[in-house]
Amino acid sequence: MYVEENLIFYNQRFESQSQLFDFIADELEEKNYVTEQFREAIKIREQNFPTGLQLQNLNVAIVHTEVEYSRTEKLVIIKLEKPITFKNIETLKPLEVDFIIGLILQDSYKHLEVLQKVSRLLQNEEVIQEIRQASSHAELTILMQDYFNKKENEI
Repeated sequence: MYVEENLIFYNQRFESQSQLFDFIADELEEKNYVTEQFREAIKIREQNFPTGLQLQNLNVAIVHTEVEYSRTEKLVIIKLEKPITFKNIETLKPLEVDFIIGLILQDSYKHLEVLQKVSRLLQNEEVIQEIRQASSHAELTILMQDYFNKKENEI
C-alpha cells in the first residue's frame, strides 16, 4: 500500500533537520514522487507547524506537506542513528527525535486515514518496542510493511 522497501532507511545520520529534509526530498524527487517545490515546502511546513511527538519510549516526527506537492501515496520511514532536534508539537520546546515518518499523500481524503493508522502505530507499545529493537534495515522493513500494509480490521 504505502510502504516500499526503498523508502525505509535504517540508522541514518543527519546533523540537522535541513539535512534530513534535503535527503528526503532527494530520494522522493529521484523517484518522481514529489514536485520540485516539495523540498522548500516541507521545511516551511515544519517551521510553521512542528511535528515532534514525545512518546513514552520513542520520540517521533511525522513530517509532511500539503497534498499539492505529492504525486503519489507513500510513507518514508527513517530510524535515526543519532537523534536530531525538532520542536514538540504540543509545547514547541526542542525535542530530540529518533524516528521519522514522512507522509507523501496526494489525496486529502486519505490523509486522515493514514494519520489514524500512524496514530494507532504510535499508541501500540509493542510495535514501538519492536521499532526500537530493530537491528537492521530488513527487520525495520518487515515490521513497517507488516503494520502499514495490513487491512484496517487486522490492526
